[in-house]
Amino acid sequence: MKKLVLTLPFLFLANLALASGFALYEFSARGNAMGGAVMAGEAEPASLAMNPALITELPGKQIQVGGTLVTATGHVVYGNYSQESKRQWWPLPNFYYTQQINDRWWAGIGAMARFGLSNDYDDKGWMLPPAGIGASLNHVGVTTFSVQPTVAFKATDKLSVSLGAEVQYLNFTEKIRFGNASEIDADLNLDGDSVAVSGIIALFYKANDKVNFGASFRMRNDHSVKGPNKYDYKNDSPSPLPTTPPFTPVFNPAGNFWGDITFPAQLALGVSYRPFEKLLIEANWTNVFWSCFRAVDIYFDHKPIYGTYGLMGTHEGNSKQYQDAYRIGVGAEYTLSDKVKLRGSFIFDKSPLNQEFMDVMLPVDDRYIIGTGAGFKLSENTVLDLSYNLLFATHLDGVAADHTTKVHYGSSTSHLMGLSIRYKF
Repeated sequence: MKKLVLTLPFLFLANLALASGFALYEFSARGNAMGGAVMAGEAEPASLAMNPALITELPGKQIQVGGTLVTATGHVVYGNYSQESKRQWWPLPNFYYTQQINDRWWAGIGAMARFGLSNDYDDKGWMLPPAGIGASLNHVGVTTFSVQPTVAFKATDKLSVSLGAEVQYLNFTEKIRFGNASEIDADLNLDGDSVAVSGIIALFYKANDKVNFGASFRMRNDHSVKGPNKYDYKNDSPSPLPTTPPFTPVFNPAGNFWGDITFPAQLALGVSYRPFEKLLIEANWTNVFWSCFRAVDIYFDHKPIYGTYGLMGTHEGNSKQYQDAYRIGVGAEYTLSDKVKLRGSFIFDKSPLNQEFMDVMLPVDDRYIIGTGAGFKLSENTVLDLSYNLLFATHLDGVAADHTTKVHYGSSTSHLMGLSIRYKF
């Protein structure tokens, strides 16, 4: 059947993610409190997510479970339309297990979310025009969950190397309403899935008693999303539409859709410094290769009646042109006593969005994040970590891909609360 190319609808409106683009870095409460600067300092099972070569510093068998609870809102103006996203709460769970095999080899497995975004609106038709036919996004969700088996090898007393595979599951859901402000024609529901496999390589180097270095490279994830789409009619028949191309007056009520989504590769570097025994200071830099995110389209195996109305457009008119972005984090950890450690951090997270191709996917620009937290040694084998982060996103003005429609992102804030429990067998 003839294919109709449409812009992947979630690119037009989604709530703010927590990091560059819609990457996530909330892998543990300690990592949150340290601003993600956990590449080269003290190891924990969650090191599997940032620098798995660090697990060679973990003796015996260790397990860590936890998660981060996130709440956020956003404000966007797209042409003549304006809306606040509904405040929501998202859990980001994680699990890690590490085991020392012998004096040289370690193994581990981690499970975490590395990319994601979500958004809902109480007003399901907030972008519908006064008359005619338009489209209004009222829900979008992009959920990923990764499982990462890893091996690490202590090449020398100072150098450790690790290799891992990432099996990443992606679920994409969306709901779009068609019609106008006074009459609703139909709702379109999409629900698709994908699995992608990539890899990670990491290094850890002990320079001396005070300074350590860490590095990791994660390969990109290439997803091919597939799933059903369904129209839920509100009237007996759709409203009349113009028959002049490229608009089409008929469509099938249901079918399938598919499309490609690429999550970028990441290169991270970190250095830790211990000026005296009780204080650890660490900084890291992460480059996210978002320039691979040029344009994302989905395809239908039928002709949707609404053609290029509203949120839907042609391939040429929906270029995203993301730019490579970076994230800088600095964290400090102070050992208050044998049972308590205090932590604090600051992060600058550069947005990959292009002001000449703003698509309202993420209604936020650059992000500044302040973090704090503490670790509590509950017993000889058990540690509880808590964290809190406040994220502030700056406003941004630009134009959509048509270079005509003005787009504005308002300043916004997010709150992140983390908890992790570590146990050594």
